[in-house]
Amino acid sequence: MPQAKICVLVTLLLAFGICPAGAADDAAQSLTRFFKGTTRSLPSPDIDFQITAGYAVLRTGKPDSSGRYAMTSINVARIAPDIYRLDLELEKPLPRDVPTFEQPYFFTEKRTYYFWYQNGERIIFKIGNKKATLSLGRKEVLRVNIHSTDTYTLDRETMLKNLSFDDGTATIHLQLKFK
Repeated sequence: MPQAKICVLVTLLLAFGICPAGAADDAAQSLTRFFKGTTRSLPSPDIDFQITAGYAVLRTGKPDSSGRYAMTSINVARIAPDIYRLDLELEKPLPRDVPTFEQPYFFTEKRTYYFWYQNGERIIFKIGNKKATLSLGRKEVLRVNIHSTDTYTLDRETMLKNLSFDDGTATIHLQLKFK
């Protein structure tokens, strides 16, 4: 009997055009249109960095909830060949004037940003209906260690890059570590 109910529910969802997979495809198509001229149809390799740390400065208009929020969760997911979704979970403890033994209260915020990246020298974030283009610069440093007059070694060291962008009443700061 429960299987019959599930079949009826699925049929109704399909009849009304409510389909989660279709919604994801529509979102990917709209993001591709937003980043038009920068995307390509060929699959690109995985991104060559990971977001290791970051924080956000939120201006809420209230002194208790405004301030610096720590990033407790950072998740990057591929939406289209060169378009990614960045999910952030932020939290800030409520400041207390008097020490207590109660559990601390945290202000929490969840934010989602979409960005375009092709392992190049720039990353483009979608902020509302606008694009924020951020330059990445150098990704690695090449060091030559001379051991003697005829031997040496080359060491490639990946760099950390700090990026910041504004989103209305928030400033997001990210630290990227290149692979």
